[in-house]
Amino acid sequence: MGNKDNKDYCFRVISNQVRFGCGYRLHEGKRQYFAWHGYPDRNDDYFTTAEISEAEYHEINKKYPKETVANREKAEEFRNKYVDGHPVLLEGWNRLL
Repeated sequence: MGNKDNKDYCFRVISNQVRFGCGYRLHEGKRQYFAWHGYPDRNDDYFTTAEISEAEYHEINKKYPKETVANREKAEEFRNKYVDGHPVLLEGWNRLL
């Protein structure tokens, strides 16, 4: 995983140890912001990607300005705030936008 950034798509890994991050994509002519979180299982990860608001996207980037080494507690805090309770865009084993 890594960073990919242009005007139509941005994908950002905040923590690779306990996988979570955010980004945006051009969808139906508008920017659609998303946050994602993964649960590891051996060599695979079950990812959930949820739609977030532009304000939440900027909040995440302010709170996590660079890739960090995070623990499971921090990952769950991220999931609870930015993934759970939001509309799911994609989920499944090894599936990210």
